[in-house]
Amino acid sequence: MPSIFLSHTSIDKPFVEKLARDLKRIGVNVWFDKWEIKIGDSITWKIEEGIRENEFLGIVLSPEALSSEWVKSELGAAWVKQMHTRKVFVLPIYYRSCEIPYFLADRRFADFRSDYEYGFKELASIFGIEETEAITQDNWRKFTKNKKVDWKKYKIKEFEELVTTLVDRAIDFKWSAWVGGTANEFSITLHTQSHSEKKSVSIKLVGETNSYMATFIDEYNPNHLKVTDFNIYVGNSVDSCDEFVYRIMKDFNEQFGAPTGKPEYATERFSRGNEVSELTKEIIKKFNWYKGDRL
Repeated sequence: MPSIFLSHTSIDKPFVEKLARDLKRIGVNVWFDKWEIKIGDSITWKIEEGIRENEFLGIVLSPEALSSEWVKSELGAAWVKQMHTRKVFVLPIYYRSCEIPYFLADRRFADFRSDYEYGFKELASIFGIEETEAITQDNWRKFTKNKKVDWKKYKIKEFEELVTTLVDRAIDFKWSAWVGGTANEFSITLHTQSHSEKKSVSIKLVGETNSYMATFIDEYNPNHLKVTDFNIYVGNSVDSCDEFVYRIMKDFNEQFGAPTGKPEYATERFSRGNEVSELTKEIIKKFNWYKGDRL
């Protein structure tokens, strides 16, 4: 399994941490100081150990990195190792435009300046890894036919984010919210009633396309709806659903006034009734779709 020591300056750490996580996902062992250096450790010794034990040193190039004494020191140690082993060890990772050092100028580098995925693909190819695109919360739909990738956990995470966003939105507008249980997974209904009118909008993450579809069928419990009821395309993101719901809630409240009655919220993953006993309620709190702090 290939391994890499990531040399960088602190200002670039958010980028480097994302890069480190994505490299781990495709099977590369990564030495990243935030993960490796613990309280009480000798920073110098840990860095020396990391450079010595890893197959490559990836230097994240930026103006600040090239003026960093730590990066210069790490690069110097890597250069000595490269001369001693007579094999390529230093991998330039071009993150932000800067003047490339002369001894790296003739090297092929992974260019992340304008396109992260392009740069990541270049870097991964050095390790002989063909599956170069790292799965993320934003692109998991691309991996739904890849049996080697656990894309379903990203689907679940996205739906948790959707529920939390829409329930918070419902709280703001005093609407009720009910998340579908095992009878209708990955669905949520938002419902309200004023003195003269009532309104329901339900959204579901549907089928093979994993698109968000909606329906305005008058129903407060999404478990009572069928998949075929969802016939309005909303989008493929939490933001698109939030914008869709916001407009509906805002228009209704402005036209018919504030909802009457106390709103209710049911956000558990499982259907109600015998599926949930009193003894297991505390345990299944962690299986709640809602991850906010307003309920």
